[in-house]
Amino acid sequence: MVKELACRKCKTLTTDRICPNCKSKDLSPNWSGLIIIEDIDRSLVAKTLDISKTGRYALKVT
Repeated sequence: MVKELACRKCKTLTTDRICPNCKSKDLSPNWSGLIIIEDIDRSLVAKTLDISKTGRYALKVT
């Protein structure tokens, strides 16, 4: 099983060694909470958290 990593800058979840969203290499295996954004235009959560792309995001990254 491949463990997902969370980007410390934008909180995007990925299994790669580089964030597909912001291209950062500052990733952490220590994260909690999961948000899945499917429709940016209709999502109040995306607007509140300033998320501009669809995808899977962590709520907290350490």
